This record gives sequence, C-alpha cells and structure tokens, in this order.
Amino acid sequence: MRVLLGGIPLGCDNIGDEAIVACVVKLLKSSLPGVELAVATADPATAELLGVEVVPPFGFAGTPLDGFAAAVRGRDAYVWCGATGLSDYPDVALDLLEIAQREGVATYVWGVGMDDELNPVFFKAHGKRRLLLQCLGLVDWYEQRLRSRLARRIAAILPRCRGVWLRDPESAAMLATMGFSGAKVAADTAILLPAPHPPSPIPHSPFPVPHSPSPTLGLCISTQRQVSDLAGLSKLIDDVRASGARVLGIPMNPRTDRALLGRLGVECIAGATPEAVVEAAAKCDVVLSSRLHLLILAANAGTMGLGIARGSKLANWLANFGQVVEGSVYDCDWERVTRRVLAVLRDRGDWESVRAAAYARLTARLETARRELSHSLKTQPTA
Repeated sequence: MRVLLGGIPLGCDNIGDEAIVACVVKLLKSSLPGVELAVATADPATAELLGVEVVPPFGFAGTPLDGFAAAVRGRDAYVWCGATGLSDYPDVALDLLEIAQREGVATYVWGVGMDDELNPVFFKAHGKRRLLLQCLGLVDWYEQRLRSRLARRIAAILPRCRGVWLRDPESAAMLATMGFSGAKVAADTAILLPAPHPPSPIPHSPFPVPHSPSPTLGLCISTQRQVSDLAGLSKLIDDVRASGARVLGIPMNPRTDRALLGRLGVECIAGATPEAVVEAAAKCDVVLSSRLHLLILAANAGTMGLGIARGSKLANWLANFGQVVEGSVYDCDWERVTRRVLAVLRDRGDWESVRAAAYARLTARLETARRELSHSLKTQPTA
C-alpha cells in the first residue's frame, strides 16, 4: 500500500508540525506493515529521519500545486494530517484533497483541528481593499462572503473523503457550523511522542545538567499573532527570575520564536527537534506558551502547561485538564499571569493525577480512531 501524507507546511521551521508527522508515520507503520509512505515536505532530510519517500510541499513554501496530480496519481491514499489547517490554511489543503479525488485516490483527513478564528491573512480584508470596504460599509459582508465560500468548499469536498477524524470535539463542532457534520473525534497524534525515560541532559544545550536546583519556567511566545504587550511579558520574565526561578526558552519555531525570545533576554535551548523540546520540557516545572504543541509535548513529558491563547486551540487542549487559558496575545493581565506562574512553580497541586486521567481519555480516543483508519485503509481497493 502506498500512502502520501501532506496538507500542512512541513519542513518550514515548525517543530509542532514535525512532531505531528513523525507520530503519524509511526502510527501508520505500526498499523499497516509494509506500507510505503511519502511525505510532502520542504525538508529532504525527512526521508532518512523518518524512513519515508519525500515529495515537494505542494501548495506551501512557495511550491505551486502544479505537479501534485502526478505525485498523488497511483497512490492508494492521500492523508491530510494534523495541525489547525481547517482554519489556518484550509483552501490549500482542500485543493490538495480535490486534486487527489479527481485522480481517483482515496482521501482522508486525520487529526486536523479548527480554530474559532479563521486565519486573518486569508479571511479578513486588508490594506486598500479594507479602506474601500469601510467607506462602503461592506467589511462584514465581504468577510462573511469569504467564510461562506469556504463553507461551500468544505460541504463539497469533505463528504467525498473515506474518513475524517479531527483532534478534538470543539473542532468537530466548529466544522459542523461550516457545513460538514460527519467528522469523528480522535486526538492530536503528537501525544504519541514519548518522553525521555530516564531523563537525560538536553542535547546540544547550554544547560547540560539533568535537573536545575532552581524551579524552572519553560517559555515560548510565537511571533504569529504576536503578544501585543511585550513590556508586560518582559516584566513577567524579570519577576520570575527575581523569585529565584530560571526561565528557559523553548522555541517551537527555531528561527522566529528564538529571535523573539532572544530580544526578551531569554536563553534558549539549542535543539530544534520534537525530541529536544520534550527533553527540555521534562526539565521544567511548568511551561508558559502561546504555541499549542509546546503544551502538548510538555504534557507528554509530565510537565504542566499554562497557555496564552491565539484563538481557541489552546483553550481546547487545556480543557482536557480542567484548565483555562491565562489570557490572550491581544489582552493579557501579565501581573496576574506572573502570580499564577509563581504559584504553580511552588505547587502544581494534583496535576499528575489530572494529567494521567486526561491522557487515558485522549489515548483511548486516538486508539479507536487508529483502528478505524487502519480498517478503512486495509479494506479499500489498491491502486
């Protein structure tokens, strides 16, 4: 069986996306012995790293869709896997599904999420167009038109998939408002990335000791929809350090997040892989992040996470543990967040038991979905 994975901008400096695809590859190899996997990515090193074929990241990283039909033709299945693509870049992924369907290839959606806010780059009016629409009082009409167009495409393309599994029930409910109510719920496949056991030093890190004698806050703030009050965040960093705790930067984008953390005076780990992130998070007492997958990989390592929202996806994840976000990138009381961080550094309460119960639910959901996906792939006609 030959399966192509894609639909997210892989090989583009997003460690969370790389964690997803690594876990999807592992899941499919364990479920389908002998499966031949290809991954659409901008990073050719993925071939050796994951033991797969690689093809260009059609539709992403400046790579046109031209050539995708030839790349998917003759495959047994095309799987759009992971990330928040249903709201972040849905048109590209829907284009890929539609092309694969025209080529007679079975299509699947696996572990994808949907935020309550569509990507403003694509679904908001900008620049001169916005100024003109404002003058005419038509901004809301225009943006609703964009949303309605997406809903029509979703309603036309997703029902032709052999299976659609989303990463959380909130995404499935949001997708239903956009015209497709047939999605099942799995979990983010990145929960399968194992924590280091026993703990070992962070590889290639300026912090080589397994554990710090001081409490440690792991920190990642994304440059996407960046925090509006960087001065408040900077004061949080100073106050945490003044308490005697250490602040460790864990950039989920090894270029842009690292640069921002550097400007805030935070020393970062040197590793730039999902495994390095999990190992770093395992050394922390708590992480504070506006990146979803740092919270996920930290929880894999047993570390509690606090979230600064960029939409609903962090809130959806934290709800698994009975938590809420601490604020948003647009509106955050950093003094209150500082008090919360310091309190958790002192005492994580019943976090361990809450995490264990949540992961039991998540892994059971993911295992049910894995069996369904595996059965569908095994029973479909091969090319």
